[in-house]
Amino acid sequence: MKIILVYQAATDMPRAASCDAAGFERAAAEELLRPIAPVTVKKGDASAYRIYTGTTPASVQTAELLFDFTEPPVRTSLLDDVPLRAWKETDRTYSAGRWRLMARAQWRFGGGRQAETRKDTLARAGELIDRLEAEGRDCIVISRGLTMEALKTALRRRGYTVDGGGLLPRPLDRLRAAKQTERCGGCNHNCLLSNPKCDVGRNKARAMKG
Repeated sequence: MKIILVYQAATDMPRAASCDAAGFERAAAEELLRPIAPVTVKKGDASAYRIYTGTTPASVQTAELLFDFTEPPVRTSLLDDVPLRAWKETDRTYSAGRWRLMARAQWRFGGGRQAETRKDTLARAGELIDRLEAEGRDCIVISRGLTMEALKTALRRRGYTVDGGGLLPRPLDRLRAAKQTERCGGCNHNCLLSNPKCDVGRNKARAMKG
């Protein structure tokens, strides 16, 4: 089973230069409901894949932007991003970047005022992976932010390799995930993902699976 992770397209939400706690939370909540910003890309054929998206407009629109598909995408709240909250109540203004940085730190280390902790989001990611493995189909998974971060971590904990993507992911970036047993061991790539023409590695990997 191959899993392609796709970062959701950017929304058309303008970013405020600075805001107070209430303003940051309003903007963070609004962004989750905004459509994607206009962008032109070449569509790919996803007829062989099951597509999973979150329930927000931008998540579904990302699937429609990138792929031609025969089955409608499966929408699930398991892929919705964590709504960020201000790390403290204050009328003092900070840059939007600082608000996001501190909110993400609270999510990662627990406590604070966030809607979920990292442990909660990892549990959601695990529930999604259970569903994907039960179906066993090659799939495309569209998400963003903290939910995508948790999903990558949860996949690695389940024995998947996650290939591709940079240190700072961008909208529409793609990553590929497959079980580590699909790596042939005789080369540095995952043969069933990044080099499907590697016949020796591919056959050895499939034999290891069987």
